[in-house]
Amino acid sequence: MPMPPSRRRREDRRRFRLLPAFLRRFFLLPVILILLALAAGSADTREIYAERTGKGFAFCHVERSGGPLNTVGLAYVRNGFRYPVPDETLRKAETLRSPFHRTLRLLAGYLHLTAAVIFFGAIFYVHIFIRPTRLRGGLPRQERILGVSSMIVLTVTGIYLTWSVLGGWRHFFDNTFGLLLFIKICLFALMVCAAILAITVIHRGMVREGKAPPSPSGEGKTGAVDLGRHDGADGRRAYVAFQGRVYDVTESDRWKGGRHFGKHTAGADLTASLKGAPHGAEVFERVKMIGDLAPPGESGRPAGRSHRIFVVLAYTNLGLVFLILFTIALWRWGPAPVPLAPKKAGGPPDGGTCLTCHRESMPALCLDWEVSRHARLGVSCHDCHQAAADDPAVHRGHLENTDLPIAIVVTPRRCAACHPGEAEAYERSKHAHTLEIIGKIDRWLRDGMNNDTERATGCYACHGTVVRLAEARPLPGSWPNVGVGRLNPDGSLGSCSSCHTRHRFSIAEARKPEACDQCHLGPDHPQIEIYNESKHGTIYHAEGGDWNWTAGDGTWTAGRDYRAPTCAACHMSAASGVSRTHDVTERLSWETQAPLTVRPQAFEPLPARTDWRVERAKMTSVCRQCHSETWAAGHFENLDAVVRLYNETYYLPVKQRMDALYEKKLLTETPYFDDPLEWEFYEFWHHEGRRARMGAAMMAPDYAWWHGFYELKHRFGVIMTEAAEMEKTGVPSKGRPIPGQFGKRE
Repeated sequence: MPMPPSRRRREDRRRFRLLPAFLRRFFLLPVILILLALAAGSADTREIYAERTGKGFAFCHVERSGGPLNTVGLAYVRNGFRYPVPDETLRKAETLRSPFHRTLRLLAGYLHLTAAVIFFGAIFYVHIFIRPTRLRGGLPRQERILGVSSMIVLTVTGIYLTWSVLGGWRHFFDNTFGLLLFIKICLFALMVCAAILAITVIHRGMVREGKAPPSPSGEGKTGAVDLGRHDGADGRRAYVAFQGRVYDVTESDRWKGGRHFGKHTAGADLTASLKGAPHGAEVFERVKMIGDLAPPGESGRPAGRSHRIFVVLAYTNLGLVFLILFTIALWRWGPAPVPLAPKKAGGPPDGGTCLTCHRESMPALCLDWEVSRHARLGVSCHDCHQAAADDPAVHRGHLENTDLPIAIVVTPRRCAACHPGEAEAYERSKHAHTLEIIGKIDRWLRDGMNNDTERATGCYACHGTVVRLAEARPLPGSWPNVGVGRLNPDGSLGSCSSCHTRHRFSIAEARKPEACDQCHLGPDHPQIEIYNESKHGTIYHAEGGDWNWTAGDGTWTAGRDYRAPTCAACHMSAASGVSRTHDVTERLSWETQAPLTVRPQAFEPLPARTDWRVERAKMTSVCRQCHSETWAAGHFENLDAVVRLYNETYYLPVKQRMDALYEKKLLTETPYFDDPLEWEFYEFWHHEGRRARMGAAMMAPDYAWWHGFYELKHRFGVIMTEAAEMEKTGVPSKGRPIPGQFGKRE
């Protein structure tokens, strides 16, 4: 009679308890690992990655629409989905892009998938067609060879493929993809352990249990026979069943090793299979019938301990197969999909296409690009210079030689495709709006006191021009120009190459103070001279050649990579609790370029959108990388005292005296600079006043005193004495001619 369900359940629980303790624990481990994966959070990919790092699609993909991964994309994957990507990881990624590794990776992936299909297929075959409960005499030899071969191939190819996407052990645990890959590897390792145990120790035990004396021979019924232990393998008897009767086919030449023409295996019921055979039931008349087939749940002999453990291991492996498939599905289509092979789109031309023509006429430009980080990352000339066909800035001459529309003027909008965070921060900075600012604050431009040539070669070289086009070519006077506030044809502001000189776009160059000294020098804003005089500048000039200028973006660290700050370190780079920024004016607590020192949000030409207290806290954190809290607090107290002194003792009294002269018509407001006293007042705040405040802010005592307050005192006396004399006599100032006036700026 069949075994009752309640007894069968008790028997299953008893079999489970027969397993060693460590095998029973394995049933809980996959569940725990899957729960960890679900709680791991999203990987830093796609929009999340762009938001956290400020990098767009083109930074990791060949195309901005999300095409195949480029070198940095592969490095990003190998680095465990983290940014910044270390240089050594980039070098490994470049190695992986070589033809050898790409071919090897394709071959390894193909073998890995093939072996997985065979291995999993063998497991499904055993469970669906043979049934583990019937294999009392052990696994057939062919299945064991196939399983071991598949496991070896899976292990070898899996190690290489894992190395090709991850850079180290820690990357298994700091992102969703790494953790899911780790779980998959753990599940596979459990399968291997269970399989090795099943085909070695357990298999040998089953073989011993299966070598029982054969059932009595002769015609007629001799008792219930269990087919499971008589599969013809490893010297065991070969029995088959047909219509409830069991036959011994051990001596048949057509059942050698328990196999019949590669289609049927001994130890099975062939009743249903005979319907598709080329012969009928008459073949059973030629073999010996030895008994009746044992009903389900019963056998001619109780199952041994080894067979019971084998059944549990077999179903454990089946469960692990489904868990591995679920892990893969969770990776590819779950809450946090991590696509490693996006759909391929038509790729743009590589840099080599452009170099073919430009190398002869612009060899230095081409060399700059070839040694740049852009070239290493696969960013081609076309990525930066491409333009829509209807763009008014399309270079017409280029279309005569190729059908690729390109623009001569590369703007921050083009750079934003890969660097959206940097472009956004730059756009809100004073750098981007400096052309607008000087038009409001500087009388030379506001009142048209200089001419176009003087502006183009002087003011606009740093502050930027309004780039004008004629037949898609930028006009002289507005071009060439890399001013930080340049108004571009596409409406964007600025030029990234003002700091990251094209076509090398070196981050090391932008970090050094020399990147700023083209504009930040001279009598009105001598920041580079101030820096060179400061202790920071002294240390830089003495030791800067040994500093690490190429550290990954966001990881340039005080004390480790550099010993004293540069312009970029204070105003842009990340510090403890302070994010990096391309808004160079973000961390300021005073507006020292204004005639009267005000807080940045009170600066009328371009009010800041931040609270000066928050920004001072950021700058204090930057200072505290090298200085104590007392030192940093004392420095800012000194700066505040300098601001109060300048505003109250110097600027406001002089401004009030100048206003009185205008009210009494002793000075004419227009044109400006036609009165000598107007020149004195302009240089009073625009030259000496700025130097005193900026020198104090950057700890340069010579500029704070001799070039600052000392000169302020001298000019203060000149202005006040002259003003008093004019008021006493009541004689208006005599105007004087100003050469080179071409009218106001448009």
